[in-house]
Amino acid sequence: MSKFLIDDTGATRYGEKFLLDEAKSLVQFALGSEIVKGGFGYLNAHGQVDSSKPRQAYVQCRMIQVFGLTHLMGLQDSSRLIKHGVDALNDLFFDERNSGFVNAIDASGKPIGSAKLGYDHMFVLLAAQTANAAGINGAQKLLSRAEYAIDKFFWDPEFEMMNDEWDLEFSHVSDYRGINVNMHAVEALTAAYDVTKERKYLDRALAICKRTIDEFARSNQWLLPEHFSSSWEADLEFNHDNPADQFRPYGVTIGHLFEWSRLVLQVGLNVKDKAGYEWIEEGAKRLYDRAKKYGWNADNSPGFIYTMDWQMRPVVHSRMQWVAAEAVMAAYVLWRITGDENYLHDYDLWWSFIDHHVIDREFGSWHHELNSQLQVIETTWPGKPDIYHSLNACLLPLLPFQPSFIGAVTAQEDRLI
Repeated sequence: MSKFLIDDTGATRYGEKFLLDEAKSLVQFALGSEIVKGGFGYLNAHGQVDSSKPRQAYVQCRMIQVFGLTHLMGLQDSSRLIKHGVDALNDLFFDERNSGFVNAIDASGKPIGSAKLGYDHMFVLLAAQTANAAGINGAQKLLSRAEYAIDKFFWDPEFEMMNDEWDLEFSHVSDYRGINVNMHAVEALTAAYDVTKERKYLDRALAICKRTIDEFARSNQWLLPEHFSSSWEADLEFNHDNPADQFRPYGVTIGHLFEWSRLVLQVGLNVKDKAGYEWIEEGAKRLYDRAKKYGWNADNSPGFIYTMDWQMRPVVHSRMQWVAAEAVMAAYVLWRITGDENYLHDYDLWWSFIDHHVIDREFGSWHHELNSQLQVIETTWPGKPDIYHSLNACLLPLLPFQPSFIGAVTAQEDRLI
């Protein structure tokens, strides 16, 4: 028997060897993102830093996360790179005057933008937990700074959800509320609970999941609304005139249905007494089924569309690499939870799509966006800014089955190399 369940099934070609080789290739590509004067840059399609793009907070965090996980797994010694990212967040992105982290900085290190985003702060929390687990100097300070901002400004105890956006001075909170920041909050909070066992993290993650899945998705035929008012009333027409927005697209986001399906099941691994939590598996299956039925091959061409409207008709036909990555991860987790081999069939089919159409064999990493004819385009996602989703898809079946990636890595008995 292999030490990897995915290989023991004999049902897929995408087991240990393929996943490990691809993970190494992705990490090699990501090495090109380092900027000597601080942090990580936005990579173009050839793996070079695009100097026309600012340095973005979420990219710093994702690079810390991927270098941190692969470092702890033994794939390579990335301690210097992890510290490089931690130092950038602490020294360049942290607002000493008002607290919190700015969204982006220009080439000179000057902050860009007029808002502080919950999205960025959730990724700082995730990255700081991973860097702290790796023993990186400065990681605890980064973690404390992220926790302070989240507790004081982003966590809303009335609705038990995260606020989305503040001004730079933290004097005014936007009326917009979004599901995207809360999805990544669940990811970060689950990781924080795995590392610290502090109950508030798990309680918050479960509260967000319950409201999102058992309330918002269930009441909308499992078509999850993404955009809300300050009182958490859904705005189903939000961004109708800008449907392909990178972070706030109009309609139903197929990749987020898969991502929520996976995340809620992983959070649920922490729930010992399942009584009263039946909605977790039910919701995960329903979201997955919706995404599969209406997202895959929706326009008679392989791949997942980006978004659809409320009548389940395709809106943005682009095939985003992150959607395919989340699909294979959701399929894997549902197979592990249920034992249903139909999910394993999906896993194999969708990895085959990634293998043949998404992985860039010439320049490395994954094409971030294809059109419905499976040609590379850069309409929504120019270049290849990071490897976060794609690396996660490679690592998940190689790690112990745990609620979070950092929890799985620290539970590993043997390093992979």
